[in-house]
Parts: sequence; C-alpha cells; structure tokens
Amino acid sequence: MDSTQSHPHTLRYLWLLVLAAASVLMITMGIRMSLGLFVQPMVRDTALSITGISFAMAVTQLMWGVSQPLTGALADRFGAWPVIFWGTLLLAAGCALVPWLPTTWGLTLTVGVMIAFGAGAGSFSILMSQVANKVPPQMRGTASGIVNAGGSFGQFLFAPVVQGLIFLPAAGWRGAMYALAAISLLVIPVSRWLTRGDADAAVQTASAANG
Repeated sequence: MDSTQSHPHTLRYLWLLVLAAASVLMITMGIRMSLGLFVQPMVRDTALSITGISFAMAVTQLMWGVSQPLTGALADRFGAWPVIFWGTLLLAAGCALVPWLPTTWGLTLTVGVMIAFGAGAGSFSILMSQVANKVPPQMRGTASGIVNAGGSFGQFLFAPVVQGLIFLPAAGWRGAMYALAAISLLVIPVSRWLTRGDADAAVQTASAANG
C-alpha cells in the first residue's frame, strides 16, 4: 500500500508543502508582474521618462531569466533556505528603495536587478525542486500544476490590489511599493517551513554517498 495513503497526516503535510511553494510563487510572481502598473504614475510624479522606465523593466525581464539558473545553482550548493531568505530580503529592499531612487539608473538597480533577482530566488527553479524532492512520484504532476497555478493566481490577485493602492490618495505609487516590500517578507516564514528538514536530508544523502 502507498505510504501516503496509509498515513493521512503525511498526505496532508505533503499537500501543505505544495501549497506553501504555491504561496511563495504567488507573492514573487505577483510582485514582478505588477510592476507595469507603476509606469504611468511614476512618469507623472517624477522626472523619469517612459523610455527610462521601459529600459529598467526590460532589464528586469532579462535579469529574472538570468537569476533562474544562478539561484538554482546556489541552492544546490548552499541549500534552498539561505537562497530564498537572502533573495527575499533583496526583493523587499528593492521595492522599498524604488521611491528613493527615482532615476533611470536608480530604477535599473532597484527594479531591474534587486527585484528581479529577489523574485527569481523564490521562483520556479528552486520551488519546483523543493516540491519534486519531497512528494512521491505519483503526486509530482499535480503538485507542479498547483505550484504553477499559484504563480498565475498571484498575477490575478496582485494587479487589482496594487492598482487600488496606487489610486488611494493616502498611498499612491510610493505607498504601493512599500506595501509590496512588506508583503514580500511573508515569503520568509513560509519558505522556512517549506525547507524544513533539508539539512537532515542533505546529511543523509552525503552519508549514503560516502558509504
């Protein structure tokens, strides 16, 4: 009999792991995909031009793609938890610094590099690996679909929330950026729980390889 079928608590734990990974992707993808909503407000309120902002956004897409293999390699070397942790801090710092660096190069640094790499650290390469390593083979297809759905739901959820904050006089685009910085920090406790037990698994793998 399948061990997950004979232990309902284990099965529930595995699905909670999948939902945790989906939640992390929901936040990182939601933040990254909502950046376009800031273009018009920033053009109105700062000296930035459409060209300058578009350049920074283009760098974001490039750096997010570059971050995938890099963060994946770092996770293989140092573990998923430190990569996601430091990536989340980078993501939060990038969002918080955007209102303070309203220049083309400032935006390229914060949005194009910091937010892109921060979001990349909590994206597909690491999360899919975490899920694949912890769920049995018969669950992997469904689990990966749920994690992917988390990313899509993030885009659906964050767009109206961010737009509403931007339109809110008390917040505006600057307040919306600060809100994204705060929301991104939710990744830390969720990912800590998701990666719990990774160190023990690594020790067991190393012992088996040496033995």
